[in-house]
Order: sequence, then C-alpha cells, then structure tokens
Amino acid sequence: MKKVLSLLLVLVLALSLVACDNKSGSTSGTTDGGDSDVTKIALLLPYIGDQSYFDVTYQGLSLLKEKYGDAVEVKLIEMGTDAAGWETANRQAAEAGYDIIISGNFEYEAAMLAVAKDYPDIKYLNFDYSDAEANSLPNVYAVSYACNELGYLTGVVAAIKSKSGVIGAVGGMDLNGIRQFIAGYFQGAMAVNPDIKVLSSFVGDFSDANKAKEISLNMIAQGADVIWGVAGGAGNGVFAAAAENPGVWAIGVDTDQYVTMAGQPELQATILTSGMKNCDKAILAGVTAIMEGTAPYGTQEFLTYKDGAVGLAENDYYKANMTEEELALVEEYTSKILTGEVSVVDELVTPGVYEELLAEVSD
Repeated sequence: MKKVLSLLLVLVLALSLVACDNKSGSTSGTTDGGDSDVTKIALLLPYIGDQSYFDVTYQGLSLLKEKYGDAVEVKLIEMGTDAAGWETANRQAAEAGYDIIISGNFEYEAAMLAVAKDYPDIKYLNFDYSDAEANSLPNVYAVSYACNELGYLTGVVAAIKSKSGVIGAVGGMDLNGIRQFIAGYFQGAMAVNPDIKVLSSFVGDFSDANKAKEISLNMIAQGADVIWGVAGGAGNGVFAAAAENPGVWAIGVDTDQYVTMAGQPELQATILTSGMKNCDKAILAGVTAIMEGTAPYGTQEFLTYKDGAVGLAENDYYKANMTEEELALVEEYTSKILTGEVSVVDELVTPGVYEELLAEVSD
C-alpha cells in the first residue's frame, strides 16, 4: 500500500511540474497555452533614430499598443545597416514564433520575402513595398503610398512661400522612388507659378547630412529660399543650411519634422512644414486588417492623399508662419487632388517624367 501511495505521489508531482513548465512557456512569449490570445508582432528595420522615415515607421508599434493593449506583444528588431545580415534577422524572427512580421522598403523587402516563402503560417505586412510581383505571396499583404501626391503638396507650399521664385529639392539616393516625390514637387510648384525655377540634386545616401548641407548652401547661393529635403536623416543638413541663412525655409519629409527636431530649436525653427508619409498609420491599419481576418493577402494597396496616407504637417508653427491668403491658396490647389481635378504625375508609372519636368523647371 505504501508503495502504491508513493507511486501516486510521484505521479502527482510529475504532473504538477509539467503544468508549471507549460505555464512558464506561455508567459515567456510563445503563442501556445494561456497566452494563445496574445498576438506577437515584430517590426524589422535597419535602425531607428533618423528623426524621419524609420522613426515614423517605428511609431506604428506604439499605435498598436494604444489600440490593443495587452492583446498584442510588439517588438522592434534593428537589423543593422549591413545588408548581408538582413535575411538572417528575418529568419531569426520567424523562428522566434511571431504571428505577424512587419518590414518592407525597396532596400530590404527582398530579405523579408525570401523568408516569407518558407514560413507560410506567419502573416507578413510589407509597410512600404517596391516590387509588386515579388509581394504577391499568399501570406503577404503589402501597401505603398502616393508619394507623387505628397510631392505635389510640398511643391505647392514651396512655390507659394517663395519670394525669389527659386526653390530646391534635395533627394537622398537617385532612385525612381525618390524621383517620384520630386516630380510631384515640380508639378505642384509649376501649378502655382509656371515660371518657378526648381533646383534638384541628390546626396547619394540617406545619412550624409554634411553633403546635404553643402548641396543646400549651393542652392541658396543660386537664390533658392525654400528647400525640401527628401533624404531621411541626411535631410538634417537642409535644416542646418537654412539655419545659417535667415529668410530661407526648409520643408521636412515622412513625419512632422518640426516636432521631431524639438531638441535642436535652431534647426526646428527653419521647418515650415513637412510632407508626411504616414507609415505608422498604415501599419496600424494593416495589422488591424490581419487581426480581423480581412487583409487581402497576395495583393498590394496604393494609399493616397484621399486615404489620409500622405499629407502636410499643418501644425501651429506652420499656420503662424503662413498668411491667411497663403493658407487659402494651399487649400485651393491641394483640394484639386481630392476632387480628381488634378492627376499628379508618377515616375513609377511613367518613367521619365522627372527628367521632362526637370527640364521645364530648370530653364
């Protein structure tokens, strides 16, 4: 009898240990057991801290936590700038048991998509796709933005605010995606002032603020009094050049850079407005669709000004430095996009329009 009781006691203890082990596993981030209702989400970016594109994308995780609270577990994974490690980072994320993995962008979407093929049960959100065909996987939902319309909006503001009739645009890398922004900028500026002169140049990357400053100073020497930086972190050089030249305005990109540059007030004061690419809101909407089971996997969506995916930073500083007449003019021109009266050129759809418009605004 004692032997039987001893065996029963051992069995009870063993079952208790198994139960404890399962409970421990579920709270450590797995998707099994008691935490099966918690959706694990990872965002993979090269880095954050650029005060522009990557930072506004990272903000998408905060929006998810605000909406879903403890129902989601979110994590940023910084992959680094070495492309050789990007696929490895994606494979590690897939093996870590995430339900939804977010990444994208022309530079590193290929690494995400290569891994997505091998993990069909994981749902992927490409927050800013480049290659539509490559993103047509049954577990990938991809979005992109009307950056041509974003460019048009900033071009309108620049031309309205310019006193010299000369404005500039400093791009990061000379890519069709960046030309898409700037071609729209040309069109918006010319809509306001057919005789506008627009100077356009490229840094060569998205991080060299010193090179962007040098380019901007050269533009200012040629009469430019409003310059748009379409260059990620390198765009801080545009602000630095404007800060050294009173009367010159800068325009930010991707996020409200007047807000993100609050720690550098001398640069912040130069930023009239920013052309906003709302990647954070797109991440919230995309993940919501995935969680609700309505995401159209295998397809790509093009998000526009009308969708609220792009727009201008119309903060108090912008309003304080624009006259009522100027604000009314901005509204007049930009409303034409909403009504469909204006169709903005798109370098990605019609390659070559950047060069065509550049020739017109360079005369």
